[in-house]
Amino acid sequence: MNKKILLSGVLCALLPFAAIAQDEEVTVVGSLIKGTPIDTGSPISTFDAESITSQNNLNIVELIKMVPGSSGMDGESNQFGSNGAEGIANINLRGLGTQRTLVLINGKRQVTVPSRTGAGRSVNLHDLPMGALSRIEILKEGAAATYGSDAIAGVVNFITDSTFEGLKVNFGAKGIPNAESEAKEFSLTYGQLVGDTNFMLSLSHQMKPELAAKNTDYAIRPFSASDKGGWSTMGNPGTFVYPGGATGANEFLGLGGYSYLNDPGCNNAGGFNTPLGGLGTSVAGDIALTGICRYQYTWFDNVQEEQFNSQLWLEFNGEVGDGHNWHVEFAYGHTDVPDWATSPSYPPNNPTSNTMPDFNPGFVQLCVDYAAFCSALTNANYGGDGTNRAAYQRLRIRSIAASGNPFGNANGAETAQREYDTVRVAFSFEGDLTDDVQYSTSLNYSTSESVITGADTMQHKFLSALWGYGGPNCDAEMTGLTTSANDLTPTFKVTSTGAAIAANTVKSSTRPAGCMWFNPTSNAIEQGNQPNPANTTARVGVNPDYHAATANDPVLLRYLTDRRTTLNESSLITADFILQGLMGSLGGGDAAWAFGYERRDYNVQTSLPALPGPTATNSLQNTHDGSLYPCDIPEQNATANGRAACAANPVGLFMFLAPTYASDQDQTIDSLFAEFALPITDEFDMQLALRYEDYGEKDSVDPKIVMRWTPIDALTLRFTGQTTFRAPHPDETNSSPVTALAYVNQAGAFKAVDIYGNANLDPEEATTFNVGLITDFGTNEWTATLDYYDFDFKNPIISENHQQLMNAYSAGGASKTAVQSQIYSGTPLVNDGSFGADAVGRIRSNFINGPSTQTNGVDLYVKYETDYGDGTIAAGLEANYITKYSVDAYMKGAVTIAAAYDCDGFFNIENSCRSMPSTKGKLFVNYKTDQHNVYGAVNYISAYDDRRATGAGCGSTRDAGGVCTEIAAHTTVDATYTYSWDDQFDISFSVYNITDEQPPFVVWEMNYDPNTHSPLGRYVKAGFTYRMQ
Repeated sequence: MNKKILLSGVLCALLPFAAIAQDEEVTVVGSLIKGTPIDTGSPISTFDAESITSQNNLNIVELIKMVPGSSGMDGESNQFGSNGAEGIANINLRGLGTQRTLVLINGKRQVTVPSRTGAGRSVNLHDLPMGALSRIEILKEGAAATYGSDAIAGVVNFITDSTFEGLKVNFGAKGIPNAESEAKEFSLTYGQLVGDTNFMLSLSHQMKPELAAKNTDYAIRPFSASDKGGWSTMGNPGTFVYPGGATGANEFLGLGGYSYLNDPGCNNAGGFNTPLGGLGTSVAGDIALTGICRYQYTWFDNVQEEQFNSQLWLEFNGEVGDGHNWHVEFAYGHTDVPDWATSPSYPPNNPTSNTMPDFNPGFVQLCVDYAAFCSALTNANYGGDGTNRAAYQRLRIRSIAASGNPFGNANGAETAQREYDTVRVAFSFEGDLTDDVQYSTSLNYSTSESVITGADTMQHKFLSALWGYGGPNCDAEMTGLTTSANDLTPTFKVTSTGAAIAANTVKSSTRPAGCMWFNPTSNAIEQGNQPNPANTTARVGVNPDYHAATANDPVLLRYLTDRRTTLNESSLITADFILQGLMGSLGGGDAAWAFGYERRDYNVQTSLPALPGPTATNSLQNTHDGSLYPCDIPEQNATANGRAACAANPVGLFMFLAPTYASDQDQTIDSLFAEFALPITDEFDMQLALRYEDYGEKDSVDPKIVMRWTPIDALTLRFTGQTTFRAPHPDETNSSPVTALAYVNQAGAFKAVDIYGNANLDPEEATTFNVGLITDFGTNEWTATLDYYDFDFKNPIISENHQQLMNAYSAGGASKTAVQSQIYSGTPLVNDGSFGADAVGRIRSNFINGPSTQTNGVDLYVKYETDYGDGTIAAGLEANYITKYSVDAYMKGAVTIAAAYDCDGFFNIENSCRSMPSTKGKLFVNYKTDQHNVYGAVNYISAYDDRRATGAGCGSTRDAGGVCTEIAAHTTVDATYTYSWDDQFDISFSVYNITDEQPPFVVWEMNYDPNTHSPLGRYVKAGFTYRMQ
């Protein structure tokens, strides 16, 4: 309340200085005052329509990617780097996160995507109308004093061409090597002045083709070259797992301290046996049997998904009366990723939770084909008694792997959909309120809806089928995943009567009619859909161990997997009113003022519709609803008491994906703000701004100062300093979790990370400043800017990094105690610290106010332009160099969970930062005549380090110091030629990455860094533009 009184007093005290009206000018991003002479006081990069056209009409995504201060796009990478944002294009200025870059359209906010992602919510750039734009302005500093929350890293303002008249049509096609088809682009823009009203219509559509990982030269590598290149330790065929055992009984301590025997038909069926003989054996002759049966899941994935984007833009601008202007805009954006490819099936979170009886028909056949293997299983180290095998075998397995999913795409991948629809309606009026004061007011509404689908194996169905009680027509239902801690035999009842099935019946081979067996062994697979280890470009041959009699029935496979559909919606209503005018005269001219009020109402909703499933026995698509199905056994979910018993640990029905929860959350923000432009002298001027924002329980006051001094005609110095903030988003305070999939080094596999909100979060705050210079070197040909920026970031709102939590758990002692309540394992799941880090099943991550972060660096822009021959030549350089990006230690009380670290110059796979090469730059040259335009660019990304140490997920490629190989610098060259005639027609031809540079090798799923480097190699684009004035 005291802050509100203080701000109101300041506003009232300054109002009497308001005087005459100012001239009509445009507003530049970073200021609310039109036409002030200090627009260049802030570091702003501008891309106008001409510069975009010279590069063959780059789309928004291609353009933003080239900004040196941008740190990748989540949705433009493959699924392992997308943070769950498939189909979404966003911008991440200064590496501070996409949720900290504010995106505006014509100076007003746009709604964020409706789906929660691992990187928070951001505006989807695919919704924006490229054909209707006149320019894009990027403010590379905090701007909370001007625009409010979210503008910590900067602001990107997309400005449409409100005065466009005529017709412009553009076609483009890109040929991408080994993609399924060409990429295609189309846009049509029409504008006309009718009386005092300007009308503009713009339509555009883009299509990106699928590019499979197996069709590239880098994404698929043999295990010997990249052991973390998508090689899962949980495949199908699977691996037999034996707890404990005698010392030397082939314990692979990196995977749970168990003894492991791979399926002896692993390689024949398309898996890849990685022997563990170096760790010792206790049974003579069984060295050939020991190991892990892996499969390469990235063989099924894409480095680029097929995607369709469409945009519609309608705009009207006119005049009412004398000096009053109005503006109306309507926009629609559609994004569709219809067949997002992922693994054929997901693994269980508890890697050793599945069992099969000794009499499973597939296992019986395996023992016929590989008698020596089954003879070895009689040994006590493998559960036998010296004469007989154990009554059941434990398996490290998933439902479908090497064979590919018969219900997926042509490559055998499971598929899902990501679809987004966004609508925007905006109205604004501006004009003279009095002879001395102008006004502007606007009302903006935008909403976005998404459909997110997925699929996963149901745990109770899979385990039931392993024990012969599977399939849609089986009159049996599981009542318990195990009998007891010492007896892992599941329990069942008769579905039709409710009567329990006797334990001795379950432990016999007798099964009711209609019940089906799932065969987890290699003889169920006719041919693996996997690369041949000796030739990774070819598929493995037909499995000589295949037996049609023990193959898994497609009806059973369809029954095991259920689909999940989640609907999300976000909406934003923004209303503002701004007064502005001039106040007195200073040494450099008239001072200007602006005062305003803004209200934002934000809503996000998630619903889980009970849509029909793909079959009668997969009847619903809301079985991931955590309020209805929190337990892993259907019988428990049937009653309120049963559901309540699972509430503390809601694992849900699925083996891997966690439950989702319906929600409806609102947030209202009220703002008061003021701004003053003060031309103190002809050489020195200032801008002062102050903003107060009230979020109800939280509020913030943020000042800003901008100064510009021109000591000589050839040199201008500039400075900006401010505080900026971001309030907690409803996602970050919501107690219901969202689940992400993340690779865990200790487990050697992907695990579910459940991210929970925190109602006690404080707003994150940053103090930023920018010092720079602008010079023309005393000529008319040169332009140069040099800026040093600094962000001191306090209380950043982050979700705890799962790998840092696991590293603390692995370390033992006080650090393990501090995090063990967040680390789960076992069946049922427990979080008591009784298990090793390698046996982790799930991880709980909380939103927190994290450790302080500081980043600083240098931006450089140099351009030379002069007449040459019959035209004009321009050449220049734009670059960003990060001098520092440091994160303080993360503490829980007095316990250090993660030590302080630097992010700049590192891959950052195991912390909260993004990949961060220290230097990104672009050299460009453009020559333009009346008919010809030639554009060339050299794009540079510096080398950076992967500091993971041996044993921490580094892979097999390391340098002499035991750390991962340096990620090499990457340089690409682009060229575009455009021919124009009659001022109406353009034909353009571009070659991007002329020398066909492949992305540098990185020890990761796809063997490259998708957040930093393009996977497309050399590709060409042809474009045609028609204009009619």
